[in-house]
Amino acid sequence: MPYLTSHPGLLIAIIVVSVLAVAGIFSAIVRKIRRAKNELLGGLSLSDISEAIKQAKEAENNPEPRTVFGATSIYLPKIEKDFSDFHYPDAVAAVKIFIDEYLAVKYEKAGKFRTSIVDDNVLSMIDISEDEHHVTDETVHQVAISDYRKTKEYATITFQASTGYKLDGKPVEERYSAQYTLKLREYGIEQKTLICPQCGGAFESTAQSKCPYCGAGMIRDTIFSWRFTSIEKS
Repeated sequence: MPYLTSHPGLLIAIIVVSVLAVAGIFSAIVRKIRRAKNELLGGLSLSDISEAIKQAKEAENNPEPRTVFGATSIYLPKIEKDFSDFHYPDAVAAVKIFIDEYLAVKYEKAGKFRTSIVDDNVLSMIDISEDEHHVTDETVHQVAISDYRKTKEYATITFQASTGYKLDGKPVEERYSAQYTLKLREYGIEQKTLICPQCGGAFESTAQSKCPYCGAGMIRDTIFSWRFTSIEKS
């Protein structure tokens, strides 16, 4: 050290070199950290991640209606050929009634389906919420036929339905797959329980041309004979 103190220029040079060396090491460490961060985040910046989180929260609070995948134009002519009294608008109305009642059973502890368009076994298939919730603003955006199968015993139409509602005030968008089944051995029975597609009222007669409760027009056979046999998210 006496030598260095007697040569201040050399001491300064050593200090400068040491500082540069430390700065170089620090810079290399910073570059490695940045490189590792970019590799970990896939090249995304923190602002990109923040924006993605913001968009995810917005999508959660304002979900878009689910897309329906169906082939109504293919299956409907086959169904109408097999069953001349099948009326598609009535079937769509039945789907909407079914989903509305399903939500009431699942979340609002309704206990049972109000109408007879649902098979008795469906109730046991539903995973009913333990806590009671409030469902409002139910809307079926779109309905389509996604499948149709017919055997000697049964004919089954599978509907897909895009549905929106608010669960305790929070908007929810879901897509359901529901099976609509006709037991062929029962087809053609004159006396049936008729279900009005407008008000859901039930009455025993095939002679009625109007609903005795709300006065809705011609009640077709479609709504009387077919029963929903399952429902699930799709």
